Amino acid sequence: MKIKSVNAAPTLAAVIFLLLLGSGFIDPALFGDTNPYLSVIILELLIFALPALCFCRLRGEGYSRAIRFRLFEPGCLPFILLAAAALMLVSCAIKLGIYALFDYSLEITDIYESYAPDAGYGENVMFSALAFAVFPAITEELVFRGIMLAEYEDCGIPAAVVYSSLLFTMLHFDLKLFPVYFVSGVILAITAYACRSILAAMAVHALNNVFSLFFEDYIWNSILQPRNIVVFAFIVISLSLLALSLMFGEAGRLYKNYGIQGERSDYVKPKSERTPPVYAVMTIPFAACLLIYILAVLLPQAI
Repeated sequence: MKIKSVNAAPTLAAVIFLLLLGSGFIDPALFGDTNPYLSVIILELLIFALPALCFCRLRGEGYSRAIRFRLFEPGCLPFILLAAAALMLVSCAIKLGIYALFDYSLEITDIYESYAPDAGYGENVMFSALAFAVFPAITEELVFRGIMLAEYEDCGIPAAVVYSSLLFTMLHFDLKLFPVYFVSGVILAITAYACRSILAAMAVHALNNVFSLFFEDYIWNSILQPRNIVVFAFIVISLSLLALSLMFGEAGRLYKNYGIQGERSDYVKPKSERTPPVYAVMTIPFAACLLIYILAVLLPQAI
């Protein structure tokens, strides 16, 4: 019997949450210390790709079409670049607000950092990009903009975007950066729909990861001075709004072309066939995801 989507999606997410948290207890030397970046990639494949591929296998043939695992059209390139710019700028704007309100460090520690503490520096740039930018983008998008969107579409497209973004946010186990990850998830979901390809979302995610890994720290170090922060905030917010406006304009152009070409949107189900969105958060697997997130966030602070 096929498991209902509102149960299947959070069950997969809960498994990944537990695997990700469990990886923090693995000795970095377990996979060998000659190439720590390879250890990171192996972990990412085991934590994300393996469960995702098993899930797709269980869903049966043709599921690759449901998760939009296909090449994006060349005409999507302008949208992809605009979405990447919007993601970077909006993330910076939100982080700046969090910094101003909570005096919260803008340095983000990755759960895999212990495997490669020198990521992003010197001769390790290429390995850092693969381990901390490219592979996370591929594996996370396969799960959250591929499988999660496809599963939650039973509740309607807006619900699919919200719930996939919510689970993506909980994956990072960071309460103060919750709005950053949620908005990022929404932009990536819009990318997958606008380009009708999770490969497009992977590209946007990878570009954002490269920016965060190699450039973001330099920006914060040079900007976060009392005399600079107000001007910088104005510039970032203005550019964010501009990038979002251009991104949505480009999305409109893409959808207009889809209409002209007569492309089907058969993933949009009639209202009579949809599962009420509220049912998606009333399942035991979703409650388990929420519980794992709360414990992972609160327990380190209580210790």
